[in-house]
Amino acid sequence: MPVIALMLGGIVWINVSKLTLTTQTSALVQETRQVEGETVLLNAELGQRDNEVTARAKSELGMVDAPGKDVRYLTAPKHPTLP
Repeated sequence: MPVIALMLGGIVWINVSKLTLTTQTSALVQETRQVEGETVLLNAELGQRDNEVTARAKSELGMVDAPGKDVRYLTAPKHPTLP
């Protein structure tokens, strides 16, 4: 009889431990989702501020965007002593 009681107590202990782990995992998943949501909002705010800084620089410094078709890449000749 004591062996059966010990086995049943072990089964209850295992189930309580599993329930605790499940609860902790759920809390961690919820916290992760919250942090991911905050990251999305912060990235959106950063993009907006970046656009504001770019627009301000353009207006105050007279900067303009270069047309895509006018962009040319240059290649420099290799120096004979450099690899």
